[in-house]
Amino acid sequence: MRHTMRGASSVIILIVSVLAKGTTVSAQGGEYHVIPGLSAKDRTLLVQGMVQQGQCKNALVEIQEAMKEIPTDETLVRMKAVCESELSRPEARDTIVQWLKLASENHAERAKMLTLLAKTQAVLETPNNWILVPAGEFEMGAEGGPATPDESPKHRVDLEAFYISKYEVTNRQYYTFVKTTGHKPPENCCDPKENIWRGDSLLDGIGELPVINVSWEDAVAYCQWSGGRLPTEAEWEKAARGTDGRAYPWGNDPVTGNRTNYSIENVTFWDGPATLARKDQYDYGKSPYGAYEMAGNVWEWVQDWYDENYYKNSPSKNPPGPLNGMERVIRGGSWRNTPETLRSSNRSKHAPGERRTYIGIRCAKNASDTKQAKEVK
Repeated sequence: MRHTMRGASSVIILIVSVLAKGTTVSAQGGEYHVIPGLSAKDRTLLVQGMVQQGQCKNALVEIQEAMKEIPTDETLVRMKAVCESELSRPEARDTIVQWLKLASENHAERAKMLTLLAKTQAVLETPNNWILVPAGEFEMGAEGGPATPDESPKHRVDLEAFYISKYEVTNRQYYTFVKTTGHKPPENCCDPKENIWRGDSLLDGIGELPVINVSWEDAVAYCQWSGGRLPTEAEWEKAARGTDGRAYPWGNDPVTGNRTNYSIENVTFWDGPATLARKDQYDYGKSPYGAYEMAGNVWEWVQDWYDENYYKNSPSKNPPGPLNGMERVIRGGSWRNTPETLRSSNRSKHAPGERRTYIGIRCAKNASDTKQAKEVK
């Protein structure tokens, strides 16, 4: 019997491996279909293999099918909870509680599941305050005047609806992420005097300031943990300037001290936490959709690799950015930049592994149903 079960498990894992590439692509398009002809027992083994390979979105489809026959199977409920948690689904908490009631008190996975339960609570305590950017076209880029060559040509871009974080990610939010996941705390790449955390602890008074000294990889990890992702460069620009071609988030009026945190001089030196502005400080600087600090304060990592010529051949529908590169795009300018750098069309870049006092995070996420999508507070 042991030999037979081991053989069955091997077959299921082989199926998962063979389908991995295809299912990943089809899942992104929402086209994954249940594999026909499997018993609920084999489907449970299949699900375990899929979860091990990080195919949670597809695994949930198979779980739903298997649970038609065995709705209270301990393993299936546990895998469902794991996947819902991994995908930051709101129903994860209830599924974990369901599993805790099903499983024995001394179950080997009980501690891990309680940790997942704690994670769901942490996300609820540190919301991203998502705001909706509706689907449609906008004009991306700029030409003439202060525009640099990599901002041209101006071109029309059509984006699906998405959500953007109302604020830059704060130290308080990132602290919860670090404590929940064990992720590396923020740390300046080059000068310890530019750290505003003490190891994995927050200094007093910095909780509502934007997190800094984070790499592109850190930003990706945080956004995924919080239920989102990094915005694409096109999404970031639309969220910042809207559809009327404005120069700055607030319009075309000049940069002033009641709109953003910026520098009058070409060079501004780091002066500790006082250099930064808290998340909701500039009501007069909001974007057309209500996002704060999309000009100044800190640059924000976006998803795209940087290519100075990308606009010349980028697709007009949901441009994903170049396939590869050496540096990642940052957007928005920071406390150390002058007004012309803060223009919403301005592009810059940075090595993805570096952690600086002038780069932070803003997250985005998909809005799958624009008819029901609304601001989430």
